[in-house]
Amino acid sequence: MEYANVVDARHSCRGFGGTPVTREQVEQIAALAAKAPSWGNTQPWKLYAVGGDKAKEIRRRLVEAMVSERPQEPDITMPIAFEQGMSARYKDLGRALFKVLGIAREDADKRAAHYANNFGAFGAPCLLFVTVPKDQTAYAVFDAGAFTHGLCLAAASLGLGTVVLAALARFPEEVRAVAPIPQEEDLVIGVALGHVDPDAPANGFRSGRRPMEEMLSTFDL
Repeated sequence: MEYANVVDARHSCRGFGGTPVTREQVEQIAALAAKAPSWGNTQPWKLYAVGGDKAKEIRRRLVEAMVSERPQEPDITMPIAFEQGMSARYKDLGRALFKVLGIAREDADKRAAHYANNFGAFGAPCLLFVTVPKDQTAYAVFDAGAFTHGLCLAAASLGLGTVVLAALARFPEEVRAVAPIPQEEDLVIGVALGHVDPDAPANGFRSGRRPMEEMLSTFDL
């Protein structure tokens, strides 16, 4: 698949089929993603892949923690506010996605169910967790972001779907209770991985992108 086609094929999958992801597929995805650049080739990331009953148990634990309104204690500080342009795009995404899903603004129950689905990884059969060593600078997280993007592109090249989910990192101790991620590592982000369910309405949705003139500045070009 041409690179541009892979980039276009990658989208946030919010509905997965039940077909399992194989160890061989995960290894192929990880090997491609590991080509990502990092500060001085430090490669600070580690990857933990969880499938089968263990993935189901993590999904159950995370949904239960969210529904019970337990305090969130992520290893990496989550954003609580955005500057004006970022905030507007964040809100636009929610409105557009809810329109596709048929969730009305005043329908608190459906909104809560959608939020819970994030913690349930939309039924993904495989969960990927990306970590970096504790007490590193923001550049280690930056490098982990490049690696995570590589995971998503590599999965798309194999015809698999992904969605990057902060929800999977909001209760790291629930993840560690099932998958023994060392305390010496910060859980940066989770990625849901699996086969795209073509019948899920959300999978027909594509988020918009900023106009080029808002994003790009050039000098002497």
